[in-house]
Amino acid sequence: MLTEAPARDAGAGIAIRPLTASFGAEVIGIDLSRPLGEDVADIVRAAWIESGLLLFRGADHDDEAQMRLSRLFGEMEPAATADLNDPVNKFMMTLAYDPADPTGRPAPFYNVDGIDRAGWLGWHWDQAFMPTIVRGAVLRMTVPAREMGETGFIDAIEAYDRLSEEQKRRIDKLEVVYEFNPDFCSGQFGFPKNIQRLDIASKGVNYDFPPVVHPLVITQQETGRKVLKLSPMHARYVLGMDRNESDALLHEIADHLVDPRFAYFHKWQTNDMLVWDNWRVIHSANGVPLDCERQARRTTIMGDYEVGRYLDEALDRNRKVKRLVD
Repeated sequence: MLTEAPARDAGAGIAIRPLTASFGAEVIGIDLSRPLGEDVADIVRAAWIESGLLLFRGADHDDEAQMRLSRLFGEMEPAATADLNDPVNKFMMTLAYDPADPTGRPAPFYNVDGIDRAGWLGWHWDQAFMPTIVRGAVLRMTVPAREMGETGFIDAIEAYDRLSEEQKRRIDKLEVVYEFNPDFCSGQFGFPKNIQRLDIASKGVNYDFPPVVHPLVITQQETGRKVLKLSPMHARYVLGMDRNESDALLHEIADHLVDPRFAYFHKWQTNDMLVWDNWRVIHSANGVPLDCERQARRTTIMGDYEVGRYLDEALDRNRKVKRLVD
């Protein structure tokens, strides 16, 4: 779905080049080694709202550049998985796979499409199992995988627009119940049918997340565009609907959403940085073969779109809980 569209002049020496015909853009001409003026920040934020996903290329990008970029979009928050956080900078996570340490993260391991993989993640938006949803994230690839390792993105605004009028009418006002589920072979909607969990020892982390509820359709606050707000990884059922009818509907909508013809799969170069809008864009990780190293750094942008809630009405949606980056 890559496009060959030319870059356009956005002002202040910045060019914007579309990544696909419908969403995503590469931002060219920004020097992230020094503080950015407010005119540059406004251009970047406007491009993010318009495109949902921004790419910044530069082999010299480092942690400081990533922090500077992240702050353009809001306050950052550390992950609850403290062992992944930098000991000096709590907002910077290291996401790495080292084949010399097969018991380390990421775990567990899966066979997908006949390939044993580390770090595979199906389509999702971050923290769907929480009532408050982070605004986005910046991912920088410090050690790209020599094979595979792509990160996939799908625009849920474009996916909503592709729905038939009957489908739009049917899902309007529906809500979906989500529950944290780390086992990707347990009936996720929109996931591969041939996925198998591999019997490899792993260091697991257990979390207790009560079920939450999110609307199936939301409105992008800045533009009024509709978003198909389904996260296939942790979706369990449509609230108030017969389970068989719910399963059929979620299979239909998830398969529509994750159609690979409308996905962008990024092939990483060293120190590429991608920032995505977690309220609009779902993402996935293709994983790497078990003998292939990969390392990335991630920052998470705080936020709350204010329409999620706990299924148990007695629970305060703003209560203090651990936040897991999935």
